[in-house]
Amino acid sequence: MYERYRELSHRLPHRLRWLSYVCAPWRFSFIVLLAGFVAISGALMVTLGVSLVGSPSVSKSTLAALLIGGFIAESFGYWVKERWEFILTFTVRQLVYRRFKDVFELRSTREDRGNVLTYPGQISQFAYVVDSVLSTVNVVAFLVLALVLYGWSGLVASIIITGLVAASVVLINRIGNLWEQYVELEGKRRHWIQLLGQAMPRGPLTPRWDYAIGQASHIRETEEGLLKKRVRLQIFSGFLDSSSLTFTLCVVAILGAWFWPQGKVGIGIILAARYLYSAVQNNLVNYRVIRLAVPMMKDLDKLENDVLDSQAQTKNDGTSQPASSVEIVDRSTPYAQELLTSAVHSQTAFIPRNPQMAQIVLTAWKAAASAEKLSRFDSHAAALGLGREVLGRVWQDVTTLSSGETHRLALAMVLADQPQWLILDDTFAALDPRMREVAARHVAQAVPHCSIIAASHEYVPAVFLDAAALPAHLSEETSGVPATELSQSAVNVDQLPDPDPKQAMLWKTVALLFGPHIISVIIGALALTCVEIVFALTLSNEENLTAHLAIVSAVCVLVIVVGCVVFFGTIYRVPITRLGDLHRQLLARFDQFASRNNSGAIVGRMGDDFSDLQMNIPAALGSVFRTVSYTVLLVGASAVGAPIFLIVILAIMPLAYLAYRQGSKRVIASSTEVANKRGEFLGAVSVQAGLHTSISSPSFYQAGQAAYAEAESNYIKACIGVADAYAWRDGLIQALVLSLNSAAVVVAVLLGMTSSSFVAPVAVLYFAVTLSSGIRSTIETLQNVDVVGLTVERVRLLETLTVERSLPPVRQAELDKVIRLLNSGRTMIALIGATGAGKSVILESLARRYLSKDVCLIPDTDPFAEEESPTSGIDLVREELAQGRTPLILLDETFKPLMPAQEREELVNLSRSLTEQNRQAIVVLHSRSNLDMFADVIELGN
Repeated sequence: MYERYRELSHRLPHRLRWLSYVCAPWRFSFIVLLAGFVAISGALMVTLGVSLVGSPSVSKSTLAALLIGGFIAESFGYWVKERWEFILTFTVRQLVYRRFKDVFELRSTREDRGNVLTYPGQISQFAYVVDSVLSTVNVVAFLVLALVLYGWSGLVASIIITGLVAASVVLINRIGNLWEQYVELEGKRRHWIQLLGQAMPRGPLTPRWDYAIGQASHIRETEEGLLKKRVRLQIFSGFLDSSSLTFTLCVVAILGAWFWPQGKVGIGIILAARYLYSAVQNNLVNYRVIRLAVPMMKDLDKLENDVLDSQAQTKNDGTSQPASSVEIVDRSTPYAQELLTSAVHSQTAFIPRNPQMAQIVLTAWKAAASAEKLSRFDSHAAALGLGREVLGRVWQDVTTLSSGETHRLALAMVLADQPQWLILDDTFAALDPRMREVAARHVAQAVPHCSIIAASHEYVPAVFLDAAALPAHLSEETSGVPATELSQSAVNVDQLPDPDPKQAMLWKTVALLFGPHIISVIIGALALTCVEIVFALTLSNEENLTAHLAIVSAVCVLVIVVGCVVFFGTIYRVPITRLGDLHRQLLARFDQFASRNNSGAIVGRMGDDFSDLQMNIPAALGSVFRTVSYTVLLVGASAVGAPIFLIVILAIMPLAYLAYRQGSKRVIASSTEVANKRGEFLGAVSVQAGLHTSISSPSFYQAGQAAYAEAESNYIKACIGVADAYAWRDGLIQALVLSLNSAAVVVAVLLGMTSSSFVAPVAVLYFAVTLSSGIRSTIETLQNVDVVGLTVERVRLLETLTVERSLPPVRQAELDKVIRLLNSGRTMIALIGATGAGKSVILESLARRYLSKDVCLIPDTDPFAEEESPTSGIDLVREELAQGRTPLILLDETFKPLMPAQEREELVNLSRSLTEQNRQAIVVLHSRSNLDMFADVIELGN
């Protein structure tokens, strides 16, 4: 399907390229269209049938057949359309993810990685283009029907509805401008949350952790300001969405009583106007979401074009493998940059300076590898000193490996592919001198050609110095560059636990979002519900536009205005502050529940789920109270108007309960599954976004593609499961609706009603149609509340969840020695030792013995730097020295990117600043070039 989408997007004119989103999955779009036309036909039949009730020109059997046929067509069409529209929407979303995936294979900036978290969900709204076509047909059909059946009254109602549409367009544009700003901020907030998660478990020990937390918090506060600006607009929007139809008909009744009191009126006009305005509203909603998606689609188009242009410019500049077996390349030369940026072909492997390997990719690599390849990998791993204990951690949690172990693992994996040409970016700098020579001899025997990008000859093992001419620039240096040994804490809990459905209670959600303000929501809901029923009852007993109808209408108008302000004002304003407090609480304890391996799930919960809490769930809870009160009042009105109809209502209640319970069981289970698979898929997307920091070899690339494909496949299956669960529920609901409406036809049309009835026969039909809609909404809303409750619990679990962490064992004698030197007042202490000797473990053990205000740990790169730079860790050291925040500074290979002379200069500045500020530092080194700068040097594992 993606290939079909790409082909269509290239064939269509630029302005019509958006059509490829719905034309690529054309089968889904066709089913939605066909089902929608069936539903529209059914609605037209029902409206026409209601207008003919009581007409002597139509027999009861014909009228009953028309109404029941309409109800069947409407229910069936709605049922089919909803399922396939859901599938179409997430299909479009996955197409957008695929576009980002293609981009990430060529480039990945922080802005791109932020956009991938928000753009797919918004651009997927182009799926509603199909629904817009249906809504347009619906508008035209019911506009004509209203004019034919109700003449001037229908015309005036249509004119007022047109005015409301114009107001809605203006409102949508104003809300849309604020929404665009909100979406941009939301992408930045999620990006910072992702950075925080990926920086774990060391992140809280780094100097800029509080800065990163502050950035996420500041963005949320800015969002709150935008959301508060939207409240007044949303009150008016809520009025247009839910009460403007009754308001419009009340105004028609008031004007009609003055200007044309003999005008034709009837309850059927409410039904016709409802279908008409529902279609108009639907188109407005589609316009709103598609309008917001357009600029994002343009941005993505521009991004793709920029990437393709850049690729075209460099397409003919690719490098070829060296003629000699070994070449040593000065990092500062253009040729080195060509090696770093050129595409890797099938016989080439590349290991970046700080290789990142995702667990899901390693799992996919192992699953796809042949027995022969696994055997080669085991052989290379053993030769590079990776024992069983290390390999065991590789397949369980690769983040527990030190930098030296990670580089040796990368070598073993790419050598298992038997590449003809291996490109290494400072790989040997991560190894101690002894292991450096061991690994170099093994690499020299395993590959025909090897290119080593280096900044100093000390990076280069002696076996390669003998085989290649050293660049003059490098040969001038006599000192080495320290290596990195990033040891991550072992995370015992990688996946966030699922919430207990029994804990997903309505009152908890209400308490979180509204607290005591829920009383205002209930009062507003009752007021708006009573208005609609009172007006419908009054209209059902009037044949003309009378003064009595006008007075009732005027009162209804007043209540609608007050009710909307109370109801929607509370719905949209109160949760802003309450969720802001929750967000700050979660950020304050972020390090308690986050880990690098669950960062995708964290983004899902503090991103998508939290956004749902803010943008969708308050309105959903408001609809609960409106729908339930509306249903109860309608049941009472229907029973009073036709007591026999009460028997029908009581008879279908077991079906209603069945629809609720069975639907809930499936919907909740499938929603939980899709939330879990969403987290795994977002993790796979993050892997694709980080391809520039991953090792590159044919099999590792294929493993990355396989991991993405598997995560995507599982996510799609989970989404289809959700669609099937909702289809099952909707099928039960539509059976309920059809039973209720058919019973109303029998009672009102075939059995007939006496003139002494409190409610006219046509009112019974209207109430039945409205009641069936109300019961359907009640079941859907209550089930959505169950799903909403799970969403709330997924977020609230983070308030109490604590992820257990453990460090690899530390040699206590060495730790005690470091502590004694610190206690004796030593200013600067060096730690050296072989790869895997435990230098980083010592640092982390020390860091966790101090309060956060007394110690900071600075890695070689700043995980929160605004711009990606290999020297960002050095900038962080300078910043920390300038601000003087902590008495103890721990440097873990922070000076790695520097030339030896530059490293020495930084050490001189560090020593001077520490002495002046009466502070201490421990510096981890591999290189022994500048050890004379230290009065105390501890060699671990000696």
